[in-house]
Amino acid sequence: MRTKAFTLIELLVVIAIIAILAAILFPVFAQAKAAAKKTQAISNLKNIGTAGQIYIADYDDQWGIATPLVPGIGYAWDRFIPVKELIKPTTNAGVADAINTFFYNAQQPYMKNWQILNNPGSGQRTPLPASVFTAAGITQADIDAARPPVIHYTYNGLLQGYSSTAIENPAELTVWWTGQGNRGFTGAGYASPQLICTNAASGCSYQPAAAGCGATNGSISFYTSNSSNFGWDMHNRTFVYSYADSHVKTRKSGVYTTAQRDARSDPFAYYLGKEVDRFRAGGARYWDINYCHPYIFRPDFDFQNWDTPLVAP
Repeated sequence: MRTKAFTLIELLVVIAIIAILAAILFPVFAQAKAAAKKTQAISNLKNIGTAGQIYIADYDDQWGIATPLVPGIGYAWDRFIPVKELIKPTTNAGVADAINTFFYNAQQPYMKNWQILNNPGSGQRTPLPASVFTAAGITQADIDAARPPVIHYTYNGLLQGYSSTAIENPAELTVWWTGQGNRGFTGAGYASPQLICTNAASGCSYQPAAAGCGATNGSISFYTSNSSNFGWDMHNRTFVYSYADSHVKTRKSGVYTTAQRDARSDPFAYYLGKEVDRFRAGGARYWDINYCHPYIFRPDFDFQNWDTPLVAP
């Protein structure tokens, strides 16, 4: 009797065919997974943008607070703001009120879900208690025990208290975006850009770009380019933006190029290898001529006419 079996050559051929199919299909599966995450991010920001429209309708068409005034601290610009679920019964009432006014917290009743602030596939990081956490009596142990939501999306803080009817071009002005890259914060929000307000005795609202900016609250701003080593390799090298008219769009990011980019659509124009800090000679292309505010986030910018002598790329 003769036993039928595969020869070594036949087995090798089958293995080679499987390897070839795997090499073809695995990238396709990876792309499909990335596309699904991108679609989810678009859906999240669409829902957030819609919630924002309902919010401003209830608040005299004014956008929310990104730089709250915290008792004992002053304006909490460049600070992590805790989610309201972390507020403790022992927290000072004034501090609790300031935390509740922060836009992530104020808009939560309209979003009904913290998870839509979590960008699919991004990393996360628990910030150590900073000044606002300390003022609220919130410790790292409280954060670990509460397991609060992870927040990735960030808010255009130049809109603090700004009237929606005063926005020059709602279809081009970014309100929410994936501006922290793959970085997320457990139990904390962070506006980017933020108004720099240092005088607690004065109001904090956007002041149009002008020579000598920075002397008064809201006349100068900044935004982060820090991803805490989580990177910017997200959504096939695109960022997702929600605009003031609530539509959502994805755009390629200048994070990956040294080529000149259009500062009206790319907050990281001149980012990789060519960025120049606004306080150094020459300035950076994405800032206005006075280096007060980044073009893409300015509510008074029409996204057509550039400051002179700067010219459109």
